[in-house]
Amino acid sequence: MGAMIIISTYPDRKSVLKIANVVVTKQLAACVNFTKINSIYTWQGKMEKTEEFLAFFKTTSKVSSSLKDEIKKLHPYKIPEIAEIKINSVNKAYLDWLVQSTGNKSQK
Repeated sequence: MGAMIIISTYPDRKSVLKIANVVVTKQLAACVNFTKINSIYTWQGKMEKTEEFLAFFKTTSKVSSSLKDEIKKLHPYKIPEIAEIKINSVNKAYLDWLVQSTGNKSQK
């Protein structure tokens, strides 16, 4: 079982806090880090410059699919960013905590 980080952006602090509380409570993520960022992108043919919140959802490969489904279901954006990063190396103590915190009973 591997460690994963799912990345997504949100329009405001309230929306990222809401989803972070849901997925940690459901043990789909062990931790959610988030920070305010500035984004420049095109949307519907128009250049946009806005402040957003970038969230890093720390999870395991075993529950990452369920986490991505939950993010998609609760996300306020019409087309949310949901990107997955597989972690090639992580210290054992952290991985053990991650596994335990995401409702996984045994590490394989």
